[in-house]
Amino acid sequence: MKKLIYEGLGFPVTLIDVKTRMFRGEILPDINHRGLEDMVFKLLLWRPARFSGDHLAFVRGYMALSQKQLATTLGLKTHATISSWEANDNGLSGMPHATEVVIRLLMAEYIHDEKFSAHFREFLELTDPAKELELKVS
Repeated sequence: MKKLIYEGLGFPVTLIDVKTRMFRGEILPDINHRGLEDMVFKLLLWRPARFSGDHLAFVRGYMALSQKQLATTLGLKTHATISSWEANDNGLSGMPHATEVVIRLLMAEYIHDEKFSAHFREFLELTDPAKELELKVS
C-alpha cells in the first residue's frame, strides 16, 4: 500500500494508493485538487477529534469566509479570536467545544450534508421556546 504525505492544504494529509507523477524533481500526487479539498472538508466534518488551527483556517477558506465574517457568524465581537485560534497552527485551536460544534453545523449546512445536520436543524430554526414540556412516564 503506497502512502504519500500531502501538505498542500496547510496541514498533512496521508493519501493512500494515490497515483503520483514527478514534477521538477518532486513526487506529487496526480489528483484533482478541488476534489481532494471536498473530501478533506467532509472528513473534517465527521472526524471525531478537535480541530487544529490549520484545520480551522482550511474550513474557513473552503467556505470562502474572512476571519471577520466567521467571527460575526459566531457572535464574536472581532476577528481577533478567530485569528488566535488559527495561529495555533497544527496544535489544537483552543476554541470552546460548543463553538466547534456550531462550526461543524455550519459546515454541514454549507455542503448540504443532511445526515449530519438533520437532527440539529430544528434547533437552528426555533423562534420561540415551547410553553410546556411533556414527558410520558411509564
